Amino acid sequence: MFIGLDHIIIGVQNLTEAARIFNERLGLAVSGGGVHPTGGTANRIIVIGDTYLELITVDRPNEAQPGMLKRLALGEGYLNCALGSDDIAADSAAMRQRGVKVIGPVAGQLRSVDGRSRSWLRFDVERAEMVQSYPFVIQHDSVGEERRRRLAGWRTPPEHPLGATKVLSATIAVNDLAEASRRFQHIYGLQPSEEYSGEADHWDAILVSFLLRERMQSLELATSIPPVLDPVEDSPMLPQPGGLAWHLQCFGESLCRMTLAVENLAASRRYLDKHGVTYLYYEGRESEEGQKSPRLWILPDQACGAAIVLHEFTPDEPESFPVHF
Repeated sequence: MFIGLDHIIIGVQNLTEAARIFNERLGLAVSGGGVHPTGGTANRIIVIGDTYLELITVDRPNEAQPGMLKRLALGEGYLNCALGSDDIAADSAAMRQRGVKVIGPVAGQLRSVDGRSRSWLRFDVERAEMVQSYPFVIQHDSVGEERRRRLAGWRTPPEHPLGATKVLSATIAVNDLAEASRRFQHIYGLQPSEEYSGEADHWDAILVSFLLRERMQSLELATSIPPVLDPVEDSPMLPQPGGLAWHLQCFGESLCRMTLAVENLAASRRYLDKHGVTYLYYEGRESEEGQKSPRLWILPDQACGAAIVLHEFTPDEPESFPVHF
């Protein structure tokens, strides 16, 4: 069974500088990482709840996947995401039974600078490339708090000065939402939501989501709304944050944003202001109960090409979870 969003991969040119940006400027504490014995890559890890962000770079180009070299040549940003499994053999078998081409499961390993290693099994959809339209599936050699400790460099994961507590969703940009929704449903065996507007996030997009119930996270698909005309200038209005149409044009169907839960959005803003981070903030419309749901977009050029949305979310208030079902 798919238990949630295991991790989100952000490709960077300079791993040391990217780690500094996320750790110091964005307040997302870096706490682990190492070198992949195969694939020509090295990474740093940011553990957020049960999910982690992987900052990854090519350090041995002659060993790296051509697709990763090509993507990084276009600029830094999201490469892919992974779904966590609690029974990878069963999940891969179920996908094969639906007629999906699956590669694996195969073993992987990461070696830390102090010589310790952790391992996993993963399988890919259609092709064994890190950079592609489809999230791969992974099962680690440890679970629960032990997994979190190993990811964080064999220590307790630190709290984040930004106040981030959970990865709520990962969003993949697609050209045809209805077709992509059917395609992803067939591949992963997950039930899509009804279509909904990105208006709550001040985003010119229409989306569907696939709920990963165990961790209450969502894998989203999004397509852009055609630009409207400015009534004064009679020309297309500027795109909303996230640049969805631009992303599709430059990178094709691929991961385009993630949404993080923070404890206190006002405190997160103060941190970002203090560290000179540019963002867009929206108060949100007032609900019938008189409450607003503000949103904050950290722009891609502030986060190594990764658009990040912040939602204020209280774990002990389930109704605040943005589920579109």
